[in-house]
Amino acid sequence: MILLYRIAISIYTLLVVIASLFNDKARLFIAGRKGIFDRLKDENIATHSPIWFHCASLGEFEQVRSIIDQLHDKGEKILLTFFSPSGYEIRKNYPSADWVFYLPTDSKKNATQFLALANPKSAIFVKYDLWYFYISQLKKNAIPSFLVSALFHSEQIFFRPIIGSLHREMLGCFDKIYLQNKESDTLLQDIDIVETSIVGDTRVDSVLERKDRGKKLAVIESFLGNSSKAIVLGSAYRAEIAVLKEALPNFKNEKIIIAPHEVDESNIVSIEKQIGTKTIRYSQFQEGKHDSQILIIDNIGTLFYTYQYAKLVFIGGGYKGGLHNTLEPAAFGVPICFGPRYENFVEATDMVNRECAFPIRQASDLKSLYSRLEEQDFYTEVTQTTLNYMQKSKGASQIILKEILQKK
Repeated sequence: MILLYRIAISIYTLLVVIASLFNDKARLFIAGRKGIFDRLKDENIATHSPIWFHCASLGEFEQVRSIIDQLHDKGEKILLTFFSPSGYEIRKNYPSADWVFYLPTDSKKNATQFLALANPKSAIFVKYDLWYFYISQLKKNAIPSFLVSALFHSEQIFFRPIIGSLHREMLGCFDKIYLQNKESDTLLQDIDIVETSIVGDTRVDSVLERKDRGKKLAVIESFLGNSSKAIVLGSAYRAEIAVLKEALPNFKNEKIIIAPHEVDESNIVSIEKQIGTKTIRYSQFQEGKHDSQILIIDNIGTLFYTYQYAKLVFIGGGYKGGLHNTLEPAAFGVPICFGPRYENFVEATDMVNRECAFPIRQASDLKSLYSRLEEQDFYTEVTQTTLNYMQKSKGASQIILKEILQKK
């Protein structure tokens, strides 16, 4: 299986190199890893013995942001690595991380060299982004390693009898695996992975802490004017925008804020054409110089604090099975809706079952939900249920933090 794994890594790397000729993200993937060992050496990281966090991308980072911040506040040195440009490029200057790098591609040579130059006192991997040579080398070097916010389902490669053997071996290398739910624990117990602990989703702590720090957005407040709240589309794709457009005649008195999943110029132009009515971009907003009902956020980093101004949030990705972050608007107690393909997302399923989040199959569903939320008693009930869910779900980060500090 190791030979097949090596071949798969080589093929993937080759495909990325080819894609880099015409794809910006692939180009960043390659360029960001050039000379990386020289940079690690020049930074003299090994003398500091940092705690190493590895994240696939931005979503995984958000799951450990709270832990990183708290360790940094305790004086620990933090090394943060990303696999994807979409994580690295946004968080490469994160203040609680002392060093931020791309993770070199997985090989025995790279893993050995990386660990020698980084000399971490412990390592934390997040959710799914597991790399055999790094993880096995951590075990060989007796460096404590942890997998946090892990979530498993039976269709994953870990539970396939033959081809999953290497991935099961990786799971067995961790000192402790911190899980989001009981179902994950049952699956791991069935394959003899017993060093586990069910603590919940660390993202809850991260989003609640960010929400408590507070940040007002002058552009949003000016856009809203006399309107106290808006309908917000978060990380939206064409499917969510199409549903909104059909339902738009029902929202004549509501301000609309759209935060697309992709904010490059071509996508913003495409969205403006799709909506087919007057809009204003966040970057072009000038107080008193617009009469648009719809504001398009054309930057990264504004969406989270936009949720405090939402009456209803329509989260993107639910029509293609890749639902985006529902916990961020939930931190503000906002009613949430999304497309019908949400079953693989634990927090979304939990909130639907508690009737504080709602699946939207078509525009008529959105119209119906909007009408119900116009009733103050129902709106108050939904918001309170959402806030209660978030409060009962917090605390995972503190449990993990305590054990990491004990074993470092």
